[in-house]
Amino acid sequence: MKLLSTELYGNSPIYLQNLLLSFREYVHSRKRYGMGYYRYLHQLSSMDETDRQSEQKHQDFELRLLLRHAAEQSSFYQEIYGDDLTDIQCASDLQQLPIMEEALFNHRIDDIHTQAIRRKKAVFETSRIGQSPPLWLTNTDLQKQTAVVDHFKKQHGAINLEMKRATFDHGNFVPIAQKQGAFWRDIYYLNQRLYSAHHCTNPYFSGLVNNLNDFCPDFIDGLPQAILALARYINEQRLLLNFQVITIFVETEFLAESERVEIENAFGCFVRQWSMKTDRSPFLSECVAGNMHFNMRTGVMEFTDVGEVLLTRFHTKGTPLIRLKIDEQWMPVNRPCPCGSVHPVVRKPSKPISAFLQSKSRGRVTSLYLATIQEKFQQVAPSMQFVQNSIEAIEVWISGITIVPAQLEQDIIQEMVGIFGEDMRFIVKGRSTRPLQETGPASLIINNLQFPKMF
Repeated sequence: MKLLSTELYGNSPIYLQNLLLSFREYVHSRKRYGMGYYRYLHQLSSMDETDRQSEQKHQDFELRLLLRHAAEQSSFYQEIYGDDLTDIQCASDLQQLPIMEEALFNHRIDDIHTQAIRRKKAVFETSRIGQSPPLWLTNTDLQKQTAVVDHFKKQHGAINLEMKRATFDHGNFVPIAQKQGAFWRDIYYLNQRLYSAHHCTNPYFSGLVNNLNDFCPDFIDGLPQAILALARYINEQRLLLNFQVITIFVETEFLAESERVEIENAFGCFVRQWSMKTDRSPFLSECVAGNMHFNMRTGVMEFTDVGEVLLTRFHTKGTPLIRLKIDEQWMPVNRPCPCGSVHPVVRKPSKPISAFLQSKSRGRVTSLYLATIQEKFQQVAPSMQFVQNSIEAIEVWISGITIVPAQLEQDIIQEMVGIFGEDMRFIVKGRSTRPLQETGPASLIINNLQFPKMF
């Protein structure tokens, strides 16, 4: 990035800035698009996401490779786990290992870095997020991560490096002193045109649209808010574009439905989301059915009894990531996806996971697991509420029905026993309407054990 802040770049004409930017990206991109990238992209294209057995077999194979590498190359994992890492044969065996707290991971990260990467001069450091120290990735790590993202885009019709790509991005590729003219730059090697997200505002919308019409990109990606702002302008002005993009890709955890519709109406194509905020985050991508999947080929994602997310990442051989408790909230959706993929479906909890009920023998159980029960029975019991007045029992209230069918009651109790244990009682009741004292959306959980009793 130093090139973009130099006086040479800032004072050069735009055509020369394009050449300088393209040269810089060519040098940098050789790390991303080496032979490892093309080999892994070809491998991904030959795999079948609908075949559970083969996908699980690949996940377990990659897991064993990572653990063996960590056991041999990382002094930290040698010290903490010893020979336990080599005993792990499949993803379900990971529960034998202790959870890695982020504070410990950050404190010992110098020891977590593998010996092999210390000997290499070329190491890719991930960007810092807050106070977290950066990870060290090998070139192979970086190439495989890039291949996974490009394979996701390819599944939706966009072939990176071969098709024209318009990217809305932050960055200083447009000098601060420039107040008019072209607020975009070309990277010839990548067949990509960068559009400045800082200039996706009213004075510049017309010029951006005209340039997009000249460039005629095959697909668009980048910052969702910049693309959304431009889409609103296109819709408000009722403009017709003279190009048709295949898909628009946005990296985000959540895009409101109204925002998705705004973008799709403006560009006449589907919007597909993906998310990997940092290299300490799971790789999630949206399928044709609109669900977010965790990519099993990139690691293992676990959910603890108290709603925490544990992540093991395969493509972090430089700084192995094993059962790290991450600061993100996701919940599993335990049902098949219409797209046919066997990769797990996850979603953001509708509310932060903070409310909980108390299990007599298993401790706190967060709203994440109760929301999963509610989702499982939503067709026959669209509104459920879980109330705990004692450590011995939990009441499950179903609004909209007076008498609960025996089979439904039995099924709900069976789910509750699986989560809370067999040493508690569960009472399933129906009620024709919501309680009068409730205003707004009903609370999923009411835990009367959290508050002192009033005498």
